[in-house]
Parts: sequence; structure tokens; C-alpha cells
Amino acid sequence: MSIDRDGSSPVAAPSRTLRKSFHRIHLIIAAVALLAGLISLLAMALDNPHQGGQLPDYLWPLLLLLSVALLVSGLVASFLTRRLNAELDRWHQHLTRENDTLAHQALHDPLTGLPNRAAFNHQLEKRWLDPRERQRVAVLFIDGNRFKEVNDRFGHAAGDRVLRVIARRLRARLRKDDLVARLGGDEFAILLTAIDREEQAAQVARDITAEMRQPVELEDGTRLPQTLSIGVALGKHHQSTGVLLAQADSAMYQIKQRGGGWFLSPSFWELTPGGPPETAAAPC
Repeated sequence: MSIDRDGSSPVAAPSRTLRKSFHRIHLIIAAVALLAGLISLLAMALDNPHQGGQLPDYLWPLLLLLSVALLVSGLVASFLTRRLNAELDRWHQHLTRENDTLAHQALHDPLTGLPNRAAFNHQLEKRWLDPRERQRVAVLFIDGNRFKEVNDRFGHAAGDRVLRVIARRLRARLRKDDLVARLGGDEFAILLTAIDREEQAAQVARDITAEMRQPVELEDGTRLPQTLSIGVALGKHHQSTGVLLAQADSAMYQIKQRGGGWFLSPSFWELTPGGPPETAAAPC
């Protein structure tokens, strides 16, 4: 079931309108029955059989009885409709919560709570559709250094804790409109917006590198040093999201071969006289 922006189902809105219409019809029936009953009572009071009344004596009591039956049925139908409406509303709320839960699970990593690869690609493509935003986005590809050794030596529970700490630290270093996602394993990606200069993206990479200088503490108190390799690419240097992601990935692998740190995509310094820009390597 799809949900509109206001949280309502497009199918549920006409359904609620129809149920309200039935409820109003039941109330109208009850009102008509009540009016007919009153008219019957009034007619019975005014009718004088000794003056040659043309209607049979039993007709007015019969109309009164039918009016009472119609009134009761209208009220009962109205009551049942309200009960049904309440039950349908509860069921709709349940379906909405289930839909939101499934949508969240489809677009988020269960371990870290971060958006997953599908959510990251969706947001990048969305930004890319606007030519102005396309010129101001930057992508950071991030990979853990020697993360496999953590799993092999300390177990997967320790590895999961390291991933959750990395996710929390990455998120803490970003602005509200920026996006960090877990792509899988120990791979993360960041989508920066409103980036006008290479230095802005480079500063984010420096901040993340500095944040990871503090070891990750496991539940048993063990402190594990964990460094990252970060590749940076800017949207204004590329013609498609595929090339942008490939350049960020390539920059990440280049700095990973040097032991970790951050590195701006070669596409930047190939366009810039004077050779490669500043890079920073961090020992593992």
C-alpha cells in the first residue's frame, strides 16, 4: 500500500468519504422516520372517525409502528456504521505502520540504522536531476582499513560494534542535509550538498580522519585503533552519477594502497595545473 505525504492511503481517503456518506444516510433515515412518526401521532390525534374520516382507523397506528421500526433500524445502522468506521480506522492505522516499517527496512541497514545503498543512490539521482544541485554535490567513498582482522581476532560481535561506532562518528560530522549510508561490509558513502569549493569536501574528510583517531572501545574494555580510507569526488567534474561514483571509489583505493587517509579524485588534479592536490595518509 502506498502512502501519501500526509500519511494517508490514496485508497483509504475515498473509503472514509463513502463511510461518512453511509453514516449521514442512516441519520437522515432516522430523522425521516422520527418525522413520520410525529406526523402519524398528530394525525391520530386530529382524526375523528365519527365525522366520516376517509382513512381506515388502523392506518395511522400502522404508520406509527412502521415509523418506529424505521427509526430504530436507522439508529442501529448508524451505531453499527460508527463501530465499523472505528474498526476500519484502526486497521488502516495498523497497515500504515506496517507500510512505514517495511519501507524503512527496505532503505536502511539493520545493523547501523543508516540508509543503505539503494537509498544513497536514490538521493544522489534525485540531486543530480537539478543542474544547479548537480554542480554542488560531492561524494565520499569510505572503507575501513584492516577491518577483516578485527573480525578474525575479536569476533563478529566486535566487528559489528566497530561498524556502529564508525556510523555514529560519521553521522556526527555531517550537516543536517548531508547523507551517510552503509553500502555493505565496512564500506560507507557520504553525499555532501551545497559544496562550492574542493576545500569544503576536503575539510569533511579531514574531520572524519581526526574523529577516527580515537580508538573504538569494545564491551570488554579493549581499545581498537580503526582508521579509514576516504576517496572524494565532486559532481561538477563529471557528466553522470556513474562516473562520479567510480571516481570516488578509485580515489578511495588509491589512498588505501598508501595506508589510509583521504584523497581527492584524480579528475580534480587532472583539470588543475600544478599536479595533485593535498592528500593525507594515515598509518593503520
